[in-house]
Amino acid sequence: MRMRSGAALLIGAALALAGCGGSGSGSGQAHHRAAAPKAAASARTPVKRDSLRVRNARPQPNWKPYAGQQVPILVYHDLGTPPPTEPYPGLYVSNPDFEAEMAWLHSAGYQGVTLDEMMNAFFHHGRLPAKPIVITFDNGYIPQATFAVSVLARYGWPGVLNEITVDHLANWRLRGLVKRGWEIDSHSLTHPDLTTAGAAELQAQVVQSRQFLRHALHVPVNSFCYPSNRYDSAVIAAVRAAGYTNALTENPGFATPQTDPYVLPRFEIEGGLSQLQSDLSSG
Repeated sequence: MRMRSGAALLIGAALALAGCGGSGSGSGQAHHRAAAPKAAASARTPVKRDSLRVRNARPQPNWKPYAGQQVPILVYHDLGTPPPTEPYPGLYVSNPDFEAEMAWLHSAGYQGVTLDEMMNAFFHHGRLPAKPIVITFDNGYIPQATFAVSVLARYGWPGVLNEITVDHLANWRLRGLVKRGWEIDSHSLTHPDLTTAGAAELQAQVVQSRQFLRHALHVPVNSFCYPSNRYDSAVIAAVRAAGYTNALTENPGFATPQTDPYVLPRFEIEGGLSQLQSDLSSG
């Protein structure tokens, strides 16, 4: 997706979409790409709604107050087979690999929860399963809203979608995810390097992306995901001022109440089941 520069363009794009309806920092990995064009998102794909109900969209009777668990947060990008022209094929996880990874998590006793549930348990006496895990998806690709939904639904788990709000997924897709118990959070307006943005552009990226999702979906949007893992003290301050309660990085590690909530770590899963197993065994 071609990036736009200048606060005026960003503001205009955000309002138009709403109407239609060094740093102490991240690594800034160069292989991260912004979301691909989503024109195909307008084509409806029939789904069996009953088969996609999410059990863990709310605390279950056997969940207990937070008991010191380290919570892993996973991040996935696109799913499926990369096209021959894809410049970053490593960002894809194949459908069989994704299915195998979710099946292994289930067999190992993990239960999917949302970021809001995790933060509520950490800081507001909320409840969690014995082995919670947060499964996030960045950018907003159609397979995340279709294939991933069907796989996670086998186990009654929600996902967390970090959505780029310019060239966003169709509102009906996003609303469908919300109805199934998924959490939708902000990944900025256009996925720029926020550490190089001027003050007005930085504010537009973090404030207007949240406003758009709150208005369109009537959800809280408590979390921000730093594009390309690029952030510094000014970016963190802008995210905090915009009303977010936490923000996601791609720095590997586990989340606990002692973790700075504005630099939450995540394990980026690109190496198959063996990588996932290795990451989670490091806790």
